[in-house]
Amino acid sequence: MQNERQAFSNPRTPKLKNDWVTITLKVLLYAGIFFSLFYFGKRNFNSLFVAVIDPSYTDLFGISIAEYMSSMGNTTLLAMKITLPAVCALLFFLFYFLYARFFATLVFNQLRVFGVEFDVRRFRICLDGSMVVLSVLLGVCQVIFNYYPLADNLGNVFISPALALISMAIFYFTYSRKLEKVYRPLLLNIMLLPTIVLVLFA
Repeated sequence: MQNERQAFSNPRTPKLKNDWVTITLKVLLYAGIFFSLFYFGKRNFNSLFVAVIDPSYTDLFGISIAEYMSSMGNTTLLAMKITLPAVCALLFFLFYFLYARFFATLVFNQLRVFGVEFDVRRFRICLDGSMVVLSVLLGVCQVIFNYYPLADNLGNVFISPALALISMAIFYFTYSRKLEKVYRPLLLNIMLLPTIVLVLFA
């Protein structure tokens, strides 16, 4: 009876056992996310001083936000400019783990139907590596937008989705190298939903 239950039970997606390669990629990924958010957060943080002309819109419980921020020392302002992207990067980092788990489950379940072995370590190395490239490219774009604000208005809507597609292309070509050619269209089909999610939230 126990053997019958095991035969009909759905096997779970293998869990990643971390080694120095996967840990290094995670550190690089967090650093890349932080880099991609640093200039974005810095630009938005600085814009709080000049975004509102009418002081009545800056009052919060009788305190002028502009006056309060203007009274801060340089060290406090620098700490806030670093803390904000660091906390946001941590949140994005945690969301990415949910995304990677979801993606791995899709690939594992589909490949299992055709009897193809799923190597979760190779999957995460390929996916994490492509996300590191994406985060660094997004960070470079934010640096450019910081110095050329008009480029942000004209190109940011198109650049982020394009970079997301490039990162998924990197994942596909790296991960599919050891797959038989007959299964590569299947991988493309599996990647459709994760690609849409990444393009929407990149």
